Amino acid sequence: MQGLAEFIMRGRRQATLVVGLSVAVPLLFWFGAVVLALVLLRRGWSEGMSVVVWGALPALAWALIGDPTPLLVLLGSAALALLLRQRSEWSLVVMATAPLGLVFALVLMATLQAPLQQLAEQIQAALPQMLSELGEVDEAALARLQTMLVPLLAGLMGATHASMTLVSLILARAWQARLYNPGGFREEFHRLRLAPWMGVVLVLAVFGGPQVDGLVLLAPVATVPLLFAGLALVHGVVGIKRLGIGPLVVLYVALLFVWQVLYPLIMILAFIDSLFDFRSRLQPASGASGNDDSNGQG
Repeated sequence: MQGLAEFIMRGRRQATLVVGLSVAVPLLFWFGAVVLALVLLRRGWSEGMSVVVWGALPALAWALIGDPTPLLVLLGSAALALLLRQRSEWSLVVMATAPLGLVFALVLMATLQAPLQQLAEQIQAALPQMLSELGEVDEAALARLQTMLVPLLAGLMGATHASMTLVSLILARAWQARLYNPGGFREEFHRLRLAPWMGVVLVLAVFGGPQVDGLVLLAPVATVPLLFAGLALVHGVVGIKRLGIGPLVVLYVALLFVWQVLYPLIMILAFIDSLFDFRSRLQPASGASGNDDSNGQG
């Protein structure tokens, strides 16, 4: 990977080649997004603009044949990378995934209207039987849920795309730190914490969105910042307590199998942490770090 990184950072032509080829290959678009974010984090918009333009052409081709995912993830990663380079504030970047996910949801609802409608109809057909197994069915609630399915599905897809975008940026930042500031990303991620107003706004969107007609797609996208802030909290606590990698492995494996329980729990922890800052209570008095946050930005 070191050799590939050096090749990418050698110039715009090399970076454009890697981004373009990655996006052109099915299921490798995420790597193109990582490389693009790395270039923008290191070089900025003035040198990265041509990489964005030429690298986005294969993604645009995918969008024209019916798959907007590569284009959305590529452009979203570029936007978040520029925001992080400009502000160097992870909480703001993570918070930005909520409106970004909302934009993704609206785009997907417009471009994939037929597939979403077809999927919603399949779910609608199965809903009465599924709910009857849980107990008495409220006909009014069932009817309302059925009308919410299309925007809810679009919101879930928007949240998934926003998550892919943020993961691409995280990988790019980690790669940048390994090249230019070893250990820098770990320090950044362990300190990631939402501001109190961010936590309140996100929780209101998660629980209030479904109560308002037309705003149901807000709920899924608002969970993304809470999820990543919660994961950063766990990483930070594990790092402070020097518990090793074991608890993190258990966490991510458990997320695969009992995500229905852990996902809400992690979001709740992130919200509470935004108000009370658990890590500051665990941090030793001499725990201030002098690590440079620049990660080699030029």
